[in-house]
Amino acid sequence: MNFMGCKTQKDLISICKKIIPPLSPNLHKGQAGRIAVIGGCEDYTGAPFFAAHSASTLGCDLTHVICESNAATVIKSYSPDLMVHPYLKDTESYNQWKLKELLLNSSSSTQSSPEVNDIEPFIKSQVLPKIQTLLERIHVVVIGPGFGRDPIMLKTLELIVNELKKSGKPIILDADALYLLSTSPKLIKNYSNCVITPNIVEFKRICNAIDIEFEISDFSGNENQEKLIELLNLVSLKLGNVTILLKGGNDYIVTNNSNGDNNNNNNVNDRLLIISDNVGSFKRVGGQGDTLTGLVSCLWAWGSYTYKNQLYPESKSNPILSDEQIKMISCFGGSLLTRNSANLAFKDYGRGLQTSDIHKYINKSYNQFFN
Repeated sequence: MNFMGCKTQKDLISICKKIIPPLSPNLHKGQAGRIAVIGGCEDYTGAPFFAAHSASTLGCDLTHVICESNAATVIKSYSPDLMVHPYLKDTESYNQWKLKELLLNSSSSTQSSPEVNDIEPFIKSQVLPKIQTLLERIHVVVIGPGFGRDPIMLKTLELIVNELKKSGKPIILDADALYLLSTSPKLIKNYSNCVITPNIVEFKRICNAIDIEFEISDFSGNENQEKLIELLNLVSLKLGNVTILLKGGNDYIVTNNSNGDNNNNNNVNDRLLIISDNVGSFKRVGGQGDTLTGLVSCLWAWGSYTYKNQLYPESKSNPILSDEQIKMISCFGGSLLTRNSANLAFKDYGRGLQTSDIHKYINKSYNQFFN
């Protein structure tokens, strides 16, 4: 473990407690976290819900879901506690807009025909304005859960990430956003205020995209752990000091903290590393990764906004955590809570375990470690 001299899980928990704001009448609504989850299409509505709901259950003040219009009513029906915005548009919506533009222009002899294959004007005029207005108020943005791989949606994702990078907003890329990253590694190149949360298959795709050899069979169980950590460090370095939370039997949280252009330097001294190895659930079920992402986003919002702005007395104690330390400890806290909640749920539900069951134990896990 190479993180601020921590030697035990207890040490890491003690650091994580620093970024958790107290329940206090001195904080007003929104100061203890504003999260946006961008994802959800007609076929996949559970993933963005789980990400947003886990953040809300942990204690995030305001949780938003920005989704495709056909997914909005479904996600709203899951819970009235989330704010759901049907702002994303897919290829079908684009085709309808294109047809409308053609009809409008054909009725006017003074106007030329539109560029029917130009997608960006559609996204920039019909999609981005509402999203940008909302994201200005958000502390951490989660992108990818249930996003799907519709080409218009993926192009929208790319444009959203580019806008977020301009503002320096914390970003977590998960699920289908990681697929886009594997096709275009420049998406978050040199943007260190970013966490990616791949499983082993998604990590392999990313490695292939940046010309790093990786075979899943070489890392079954906990074998070759040090080699895996070296690879994670190298991928972080090649992407530009992006933080990686690799999900699996253990969760590995790695970032390369080097300065300057060190693309050929995989120096262990520049590495920040946390291994989260609490026992989780022996039943793997879809949605647990989304739960993890939501919990990380809540902790990161507390750290990057509430703690950094010293909105409660405990946040003024020295030493003040750096941005990198806040990001790493947020990933650890999210991993710890996810694994423990899954373990508690598995003891009660066994093979029948569902992700919604895990959420019932988030508060219990929080009290177990952080109260």
